[in-house]
Order: sequence, then structure tokens, then C-alpha cells
Amino acid sequence: MKHGGKTNTHIAWKIIALTSALAILLFASCSCAGGNSKEYSAANLKSTQNALTDKTFYWLGSSVTLGMESGEEAVADYIAAGNGAVCKKEAVSGTTLIDEPYKKFFKSYDSYVTRLKTTTEFDKNAKVDAFFCQISTNDAKSKYAEKRGKVTAADVVDKDAFDVKTSVGALEYIVAYAAETWNCPIYLFSNARFDDEGKRASKDPKGSEYADLVKAAHGVAEKWNAMDGITVKVIDLFNDREFNAVSDEDYEFYMHDAVHPYKAGYLKWWTPAFEKVLLEDFGGREA
Repeated sequence: MKHGGKTNTHIAWKIIALTSALAILLFASCSCAGGNSKEYSAANLKSTQNALTDKTFYWLGSSVTLGMESGEEAVADYIAAGNGAVCKKEAVSGTTLIDEPYKKFFKSYDSYVTRLKTTTEFDKNAKVDAFFCQISTNDAKSKYAEKRGKVTAADVVDKDAFDVKTSVGALEYIVAYAAETWNCPIYLFSNARFDDEGKRASKDPKGSEYADLVKAAHGVAEKWNAMDGITVKVIDLFNDREFNAVSDEDYEFYMHDAVHPYKAGYLKWWTPAFEKVLLEDFGGREA
């Protein structure tokens, strides 16, 4: 009888544990999962025929391009699903524009520059309609503060002339490489705004450091746009006041932290801003 009591107690605890596990699974799969609920997945989008349909877009970046906190769904995936575009991503979390490997848990991950040259994700002989490069927040971290670099003189255009050990030099290299390889419009895109303090703050990278990097990206675009046959545009979410004027409640629903969006953030906030720019540049809603 005593042995049976212990057995019954053991079974009861197993039932409680199983019930708790099921509750957690149900929470994750229902609408109460918040901004990462399945209802906000790119898989649920219906494709709309428009000027982006069948266009090929290449995306180079790190965690924000990958979708680190959104099940690896990000702007590229939503644009592909919602517009019938072909989007290829070369994105690795934690990596930088600066040509230095990112090391984590005894593994080493290549920089934007190295991956651009070696990736098999991008076809160097393909017809590409636009190339996108994320202005990496990782480059704005304090340990890279002395490696920002400056935009080179107007007559410096050879990609091998740029100092890829600096953020700006690497950005110029990427622009030169993409222009030479695919001869297509190039978009440098930023994060949404984040600050040094307050509700939308990031400690490292700081918003003020990232603001300087975004400003430098504008300088890169200005230089290269002055050249015949090259188009470089900055999709500057960071400094877009209208874009950033979301309520605190929506912001918390959209963002995992000050840098990384959830699925809902990409779907409802970021992707429409990209689509607005691209539809204007590629000819509007009608294909």
C-alpha cells in the first residue's frame, strides 16, 4: 500500500509535467505567442502581381537580414512571398561589414566582404535586378569604434583600393563589387531607430554610434551616385520620423529588442517601407 502511494504520486507528477509541456506548446502556436505567431509568417501571404514580380533580389547582411528573432523570416522573405519576387539571402548573425571573422562557441563566421566573394548563394553570372546590403549594427559596437573609416575620394573606384578593415571601406568595396558583378541598383538599408537611453535603447551598439554609420552610408551613396551607370540608394529607416512614429505598444509587439524584429515587425512595419521604395523605383503596382 505504501509502495502504491509512491507510484500514484509519481504518476501524478508526470501528468502535471506533461500538462505543463502541452500548455507551453499551445501558447507558442496560438495568437498569444505575440509578434512571432504563425499568423504573421511569410508563408501566409498571398502573392500580388506587380512591378516586383519575377524580379531577382540579392540580400547581404547579418541577423536582421536573416531574421534571427523571427524564425529566419525577414524583409527578403516577405517581399518574395507577397510580390512573387525571387530573393536570395546571404546572412549570418553577428557578422560585420569590417572584414574580420566573427567568433562564437569555437566557430568562426566570415564577414560580409568575404562571404560576398565566396558564397554559392549568389550566382555571379545571373541577371540581378537589385542588390541589398544591410548597414550592420554589429559594426556600431564599441569594440569597432576605431574602425569606422571614411568615404574615399571621388576618383577611387577600384574595389581593391578600399580598406575593408574599416566599416566604410568595406561598404565601398561591396558597392564596387556589386556594381561590377551585377550592374544593378544597389540599396544600403538601415535598422529602425534605436537610442542610447529610454524605451527603445540599445547599450551596445548605441544608437548614436549607429547613427554615425548610417550617415557614412549616405556619403558612400552620394559618391557612387555621381558615377555614370551606377545607382546607390539608402533605405534609411533609422532617420525616418514617420516610419518610427509607431506607438510604444506596437513597438513592443513588433520588436524582440531594439535591433531585432519579430515576424509581425517585419510584416506590418518594415516590409511595407521597403515595398513603397521598390514599387516607386520599379514602376508601381502594375507589372
